[in-house]
Amino acid sequence: MKPVLLSFLLWLPLLGRSQTPIQVVTKVIEKTLPYADGQLIQLNAQKADVILKGWNQATVSVKLRLIAKHPDRAVAEREVTYHQYVFQNENGHIALANRFVIPQRAGKLQSQLKAVYEINVPTKAPIALTNAFGDMHLTDLAGDVNLTFEFGKLSMESLSGKVSVTSSYGDIDGRNLHTTLTVKAEKADVVLRDLGGTVTIQSRYGTLNTLPATSLNELIIDATRTDVAVSLKRLLDFRFDVAATSAEIYVPEELSDLISKRGNKQSFRYLPNGRKSEIRIQNSYGKTSIQNDKSVITTNQKRP
Repeated sequence: MKPVLLSFLLWLPLLGRSQTPIQVVTKVIEKTLPYADGQLIQLNAQKADVILKGWNQATVSVKLRLIAKHPDRAVAEREVTYHQYVFQNENGHIALANRFVIPQRAGKLQSQLKAVYEINVPTKAPIALTNAFGDMHLTDLAGDVNLTFEFGKLSMESLSGKVSVTSSYGDIDGRNLHTTLTVKAEKADVVLRDLGGTVTIQSRYGTLNTLPATSLNELIIDATRTDVAVSLKRLLDFRFDVAATSAEIYVPEELSDLISKRGNKQSFRYLPNGRKSEIRIQNSYGKTSIQNDKSVITTNQKRP
């Protein structure tokens, strides 16, 4: 072994020991609020991870962890106090919020600050939620949900109410959604599995993957510079009306003759007999794939 390499290897353990461990200071707040049917639950979060679940109780349970991280524990202990929060039940709605307030003479923030919510709400409660720079996980909700977020990830599972999501730079993952769902996403990766109900999606500069269930009533997609994929177990369960501008449409080989092409536009219409769920897609500058277990091809790949 060369002397230089041996010296480097001997130095590595010293480097590891010289690293300063991160100190974590956490303040925990827990509160239970009474709930009346129909009350709006409004959460305005900043740099927060949110776990929100429905339950069969007439109360709202909130556990909030306020966190500061810094190598110097004294700094973390001082700056954890920059967290501020609100839990209120007044004027006909429940208001939950957190924010960061840095004292004027404190100088630049040194710690990494974060909030973590664990919230249980009545299953059918209406919810309005905003967040930035944090992840959210919503489960077992049947009321109206209005959600706006940026720079984070949203996970939804087992929702059955009316749901509206607006996302900027925030990815979305959904499962077992049987809702009236509206999604507006920009620069986001969206995956929706076991998708039922009535769904409208607008996507810009991202990717969109949907796996409709047989309980789907209607799926409308308006996309720009977004790669769109619709994956199905049985094509015969759905009607398709697809239009693409300056982009390709991909379909299973047995349906390739249904793709028409004119100039920079392509279209695909598939109308099986009987009453079927409808999927309508408009896309520009992004490919659209309709796929099942078989391979897909484009008009340019047809067999002679």
